[in-house]
Amino acid sequence: MPVILMATSPRVSPIKLKIREFLTASAGLSIATTLVRLSEWLASIQAERLEQRSVRRVANGDPTKRIAESLIANASATERRLLLKSLQEALYYAVRFDADIAEAQLITRLSRYLRRWGASAFIRRFLSLFFFNFVQFETAKSFRGLARSSQTFEKHIEALDRVCRQTVASIWKSFEKTNRPLDLAAATEVVRQIEQRLGGN
Repeated sequence: MPVILMATSPRVSPIKLKIREFLTASAGLSIATTLVRLSEWLASIQAERLEQRSVRRVANGDPTKRIAESLIANASATERRLLLKSLQEALYYAVRFDADIAEAQLITRLSRYLRRWGASAFIRRFLSLFFFNFVQFETAKSFRGLARSSQTFEKHIEALDRVCRQTVASIWKSFEKTNRPLDLAAATEVVRQIEQRLGGN
């Protein structure tokens, strides 16, 4: 009697199932436009076309904020806050978390980072941070309601961070294989695929 092998679907982790259950909102339209602007800005640094600025501090005292604000497209209040937070976090990571830094020094350190790791690494980190911040913003209350303790909630957040990083890495790797330029159509598709993967669609 022949043995019938049943096809099995890949096991989905509990954290992914919860994200799919709780995540109902869309990341918004501005992430794709911001992604294109970010890519162009990084390319200008790599090509050393960026206008050199004086070492003095900018008026708001935080060059990461000024740079992030200049890259963000029109966005709703919440989406803008998430984009601003994610861009600043990505910049801080690239300059080794130096909050007391002048803009010219920030650009110099970022240029070194790009020479070593490439613009792709920075973009991946920004996307991972953005989707982590977005999903956390949308689902934190639900996850907190499930958690029996603060330690359990922290484990949920760590797992969420890991899922966002893995999802972005997978989608970005597939995009890079196409050799397409990161124009608005491509950026929109990348964002849509990340949302679909996180949402389980």
